[in-house]
Amino acid sequence: MFRKVLILTAYLLGCWTCELQAGVVNSKWVGGERGYWEEPSNWNPPMVPDNNGSNTFAVTIDGGTVELIANHSIDSLDTYATHNKVNLKRWRLDPVVLTIESSFTNHGELDTPNTTHLHIYGALINATGAEIDICSEEIRVYGQVGIENSGTVYIDPDAEFKSEESNINNSGLLKMRGGVAQAEVIFRNNTAGIIEGYGAFGGQQILNAGLIESIGGTLQLFAEAISNTGTLKNNPGSSIATRIGPSNQSNQGLIEVYSEGAVAFDCNLMNEPNGIIRMLGGTLAATTLTQKADANFAGFGGITSDVVIDPNGIIKLTGPTNIVGDVTILQDATLEISDGTTLVTGHTACEGIIHMQSGRIIPQGGLSGDCDIIWEPGTYSNIADFNLDGQVNFKDFADFADTWLWQADWYTP
Repeated sequence: MFRKVLILTAYLLGCWTCELQAGVVNSKWVGGERGYWEEPSNWNPPMVPDNNGSNTFAVTIDGGTVELIANHSIDSLDTYATHNKVNLKRWRLDPVVLTIESSFTNHGELDTPNTTHLHIYGALINATGAEIDICSEEIRVYGQVGIENSGTVYIDPDAEFKSEESNINNSGLLKMRGGVAQAEVIFRNNTAGIIEGYGAFGGQQILNAGLIESIGGTLQLFAEAISNTGTLKNNPGSSIATRIGPSNQSNQGLIEVYSEGAVAFDCNLMNEPNGIIRMLGGTLAATTLTQKADANFAGFGGITSDVVIDPNGIIKLTGPTNIVGDVTILQDATLEISDGTTLVTGHTACEGIIHMQSGRIIPQGGLSGDCDIIWEPGTYSNIADFNLDGQVNFKDFADFADTWLWQADWYTP
């Protein structure tokens, strides 16, 4: 009997030892507002979280500044900010790498200052209402899950936020402050997603169903293809620039171009049916801009592009506009100009309609084709109202003659 008890005890002890060797330690930060990662007493249980042959660590940090002296590897990390935010920072001058083998979920407010690098071999989830501030260092995510952001991520100058093998799905706010955000495959900005600021982001594809806007500088989009079904806009004094290549890109959403800035495509841009382009004093640039039937294009400003208006398509320019490029108006297409002058530096080829409502076109590079040109006074202004009294009559002719005609070199009174 005694022998059987010894055998059973040895068996249970062996099982317990195996569990310890392959165990997951649920490790919680108890180091208060500030402390070192390497100090066992800062953790419950009092062990320094660092994966080894015996244990892996599932770490929870709820507030406090955690300073790392050396590189560490853990299984998973969950951060909260019940009382104050979490700071992960390095103590030494050289960069410190915290490797997370499975997943990282931020539920609160996390700062990663002073070149603390996070390498995650699984998923990164930034929950709704949570914040991550990436300060001049990097967060890199490996694996097929990628990055899911439903909160706010600040990407500071010199910082990198990358999904090295998969996608970035943004349903929250990416606040670009000069850094880089990059997906290896698809960078998806969902309907509720906002990407704003200056810096650079992209992937193989950018699929925008939310809002992308430049603020405070130039926001660069890099990809092999971009599709916009949401809103793409520059704020006054800032610009959006794309680095794509020769492929055609489609707009099925809204593009707004504000003054003292630009939205620039280094490729062809197709304004698809139901797509909207609003010119609000800025510059829209592309290799060739094609306006499809049932697409909307209106406003004033600068267009640096060859422009093609497809059959049944219409572009409405409502104010002073310069087009640097050629303009092609196909059969049954319309270029409408009102309350201002449109200067076309290239050649204007027209088989459709040029409709001027108190507006004027100057085809500086020449006009050709069987074009139907219509001129009529506008609702609020008329270029024949020379004396600006709101009426067109012989007084306008008299003022015109007195100002210009009688000063002609050929006239002798």
